[in-house]
Amino acid sequence: MSARAPRVGAPIWNVGVSCLGSLVVLSTCCIVGLLVFGASLEAVLIGGVLAVIVAPLYAVFLLWLDPLEHEPPWLLLIALLWGAGVGTLVGGFSTLALDVIARGLFGASEAISDAASTVIFAPVTEELAKGAFLLFLFAFARHEFDDVVDGIVYGGLVGLGFAVVEDFSYYLMTLAEEGLAATGVLFVIRGLLTGFGHPFYTALTGLGCGLARSTRSVSLRVLAPIGGLAAAMFFHALWNGLAVATAATENVVLGLVVLVGYPFGILLPGALTLTIVAVVAARRRRRDVRRYLEEAVREGLAQSDDLDTLTRPWRRRGRQFRVLMTSGWRAFWLRRRLDIALVDWAYRRWHQARGDRLPRYLAAFESEALEMRIRRWRTELDRLQTARVS
Repeated sequence: MSARAPRVGAPIWNVGVSCLGSLVVLSTCCIVGLLVFGASLEAVLIGGVLAVIVAPLYAVFLLWLDPLEHEPPWLLLIALLWGAGVGTLVGGFSTLALDVIARGLFGASEAISDAASTVIFAPVTEELAKGAFLLFLFAFARHEFDDVVDGIVYGGLVGLGFAVVEDFSYYLMTLAEEGLAATGVLFVIRGLLTGFGHPFYTALTGLGCGLARSTRSVSLRVLAPIGGLAAAMFFHALWNGLAVATAATENVVLGLVVLVGYPFGILLPGALTLTIVAVVAARRRRRDVRRYLEEAVREGLAQSDDLDTLTRPWRRRGRQFRVLMTSGWRAFWLRRRLDIALVDWAYRRWHQARGDRLPRYLAAFESEALEMRIRRWRTELDRLQTARVS
C-alpha cells in the first residue's frame, strides 16, 4: 500500500478557502448587481466589453512575471474577484462613510468634501480594501506566497479586478449622461492610458509584502508592507489629485500634460520597474530552486533532467506536451503535478533552511508531505509509461 501525505489541518484550510471564495463571489455579484440595476441592456453590454477588453493583456503581463512557479488558478481567480467585489464594495462604502463624516463633523462644503473623498479618502480606503487580500495570503496562505514576485502578481491581479469593475461603473454612467462618443474618450483615458493604474498601485503593496515574506530582518518585515501600502496610496492619490485639478481648472493644456505625463512618466516606468524587480528576483530564485533540486536528485526524489527542465518554463511545457502525446492524459496530469510539486518542494526547502515552518493547518503543504506525494505520483507515472512502451 502506498504511503499517503499527512492531511493534518487540511479541513481547516479547505473551510477557510471555501468561506473566502464564497465571500468574493457574493460581493462581486452584489457590486455588479448594484451597477447594472436600472441600466439598459445595451449600456451593460457596451460598458462590459470596454471594461474587460484590455484586462486580459494586463493579466498575461502579470502572469508572465512568474514563469517558474505554478500559482493555483483558483487562488489567482480569488485575487481577481477580491478586487472586483470586496475591494470595490468595502472601498466604496468606506469612502462614502468618510465623506459623510467630513460633511457632518467639519461642516465641509460639497466641493471640498468631494475633492477630499477623491484625493484622500478613496486612495486610503481602496488600497486598504485591496491590500487586505495580500494580508490574508501573508498571514494564512504562506505556502502560496514566497517572495516579491508572488506579491507583485497577486497584488496586480487584485488591482486589475478592481479596475474592471470601477471602469464598468464609469462607462455605464457616461453612457447614460453623455452618450457613446464621450464613453469612447473615457475608454481611451481609463482603459488604454491609465488602465494599469490600479494593478500598479496594489502591486506596490504586494511588493512590500513580498519583501517582508522573503527577508530575515524583523524591522523590514514590519516596514516593507507599510512602505508598499503607502506608495500605493501616494500614486493613487497623485492621479486622483491631477484629475481633480484638471477638471476644476478646465485647462486643456494641463489636461493634455496630465494625460501624457502620468501614463508615460509614472505608470510605464512603474511597470518597467516592477518587471525588473520580478525578473531579478525570479533569476535569483531559479538558482535557489536548482540548488535544492540537485539535493532532490541525490535523494532520488527528482531525475537529473529535472534540473534544467523545471527551471526553464518552455522546456517544462515541452516535456509535458511530449508526455501527453506519447502516454495520454493521465500521464500528462501526473507529469504536470510532479513538476509543480518539485518546484514547490524546492521553495519549501528554501524557506525551511531560513527557519520558516508552516502552521499546523498547512502541514499538507510542507516539504515532507510534498515528498510523499511526489514519490507516489512518480511511481504511477513510471508504471503508465512502462505499460505504454510494452
